[in-house]
Amino acid sequence: MNPRIALRACVWLLVAFVLTLPLLPDIGSVLLGDPRIDVWNHAWGYDWVARHLASGSLPFHTPWIGGPDGGTLWFIDLAGALAALPLTLWGGAALGYNVVLITRIAWAGFGAQQLAEHVWGREHGAGWFAGLTYATTPFLLAELSNGISEVCATGWLPLTLWAAARALETPSLRRWALLGLLQAVTTVTTFYYGLTSAVLVALLLLMHVVSDWRAGRSPNRRLAAGVLLAAGVGFLLVVPHWAAFRASLAASDALVRRSADLNLALMAHNAVDPRVFLLPGDFQSVDLATVYGEPFVHTGYLRWTVLILAGIGVAVDRRHRRWAVLAVASVFMGLGPYVWWGGEWLTVGGRMVSLPFGWLRALLPQLAITHPLRLALGAQALACVLAGGGAAWMAARVRRPGAAVIGLAVAAVSEALFGSVATFPLPTSDARVPAAYADAPEGMVLDLPAEVGTTMESSRYFWMQTRHGRPIPWTPDARLGSARDPETFHGIVQPRDPATPGPETPRQPDVRTLQHIRETYGLIVVHTDLEERAGMTTSYVDALTPALGPPRWDGPRAVWRLR
Repeated sequence: MNPRIALRACVWLLVAFVLTLPLLPDIGSVLLGDPRIDVWNHAWGYDWVARHLASGSLPFHTPWIGGPDGGTLWFIDLAGALAALPLTLWGGAALGYNVVLITRIAWAGFGAQQLAEHVWGREHGAGWFAGLTYATTPFLLAELSNGISEVCATGWLPLTLWAAARALETPSLRRWALLGLLQAVTTVTTFYYGLTSAVLVALLLLMHVVSDWRAGRSPNRRLAAGVLLAAGVGFLLVVPHWAAFRASLAASDALVRRSADLNLALMAHNAVDPRVFLLPGDFQSVDLATVYGEPFVHTGYLRWTVLILAGIGVAVDRRHRRWAVLAVASVFMGLGPYVWWGGEWLTVGGRMVSLPFGWLRALLPQLAITHPLRLALGAQALACVLAGGGAAWMAARVRRPGAAVIGLAVAAVSEALFGSVATFPLPTSDARVPAAYADAPEGMVLDLPAEVGTTMESSRYFWMQTRHGRPIPWTPDARLGSARDPETFHGIVQPRDPATPGPETPRQPDVRTLQHIRETYGLIVVHTDLEERAGMTTSYVDALTPALGPPRWDGPRAVWRLR
């Protein structure tokens, strides 16, 4: 390996380790991410993929979830699970999952540094500034807390833009092929980022052609051949992945179904207020915890330190205005289909104001683009790259340029860690599986309660399966509506009144339900601590004890071994 690349890799890994310090002492027994959110499903997938591949089967159909029959599932972070495979097989899914996330932070810094140094050169630390600010964006910190692992793979997009710039400026077949490869990896890792980079690369190509035309140069066959080569390489790598993904959704036993319809309720849930890019503090487009009871945090805050320096960078070298144009285009893509302002859709003359996102969906109607904020990642990367140029320009005008760049970087990073809605230190989740799941008897495992309010705390039942290895009735995510065993849940849960939502109310099973439970399950675990957090007034322990006898207790967990 090139010594310079090796040194940079070590530095960026050190930065990632510092950002995740709460994780390091127990890297194999905790998970990076808030236990109330998505971390359990994503970490479970790392174990699922590893076990299937170790047994010689493809991770496409699973009997583990959606029991008793299981079903077809495409794991959304397959790229991460494959990268973690050796570590997962050796030290467990928690180790593999955490190392991949740490590596993704480091890779973000490396990718932004490569692009910034191509744009500005290596003098006065422009690349280091860009890498450090990009590795610490409030957007990335928030998604690390959310536990949405594939969305944390932000490093590939700036590398794709770097490859595109190099291919356009000094064309060669090798560089065009590299662009196609990086575009494919970006797309396979996270479709939203692949779509973003594809649009930005297309705009970059268009600006290059227009610039040549204005200079009296017409596009040549060599440029066309390079574009076709990049497109061909990307197409060959992406199509099998996309076909498998589509097949998983279309399967008759699909465990996850997605509609291409983007209704107003879903759009409002994931709406993007333009002010989210500019307002510091706790501002969010939609306060999901208050409005929906979901503790997710999403932000696109660009940081004023970065924006001011980016403005300086564009002002001092207007040759790089094209990058600012791409950043603005990415922001507009990330605003969603209509303008959202102050908790509602902005209307003019009684009609909602349409945005480019809506036009994109009109061109690609089969794409279920439900999280438009992710399309603004290009703006996150390019703002940091342009800010690197601004920081270098300022550093060149003081007696100690190195200290100046470090000071500006500290200011930008501090704004991300302490001046945005992102949580720092990053939260972690206890990945230790209780002894109650050891040597689970034959049959399915039933964990209760089904829900903990509107959080995803009950999704930890997926993680418990990494130890007991028995089927569970839940499909992502663990909720009453996701269970594939209606006979059990209709028998042990009182029917709900849709007009008065609240926690589930357990009831004693009748003879028929009890027989079904004994025939289906080998282990039942009631988590009384989760019942308490869910605000349940009665416990499954009281409902099940008359039918199953007194349970064995393992801390706050009541356990019945039925076989």
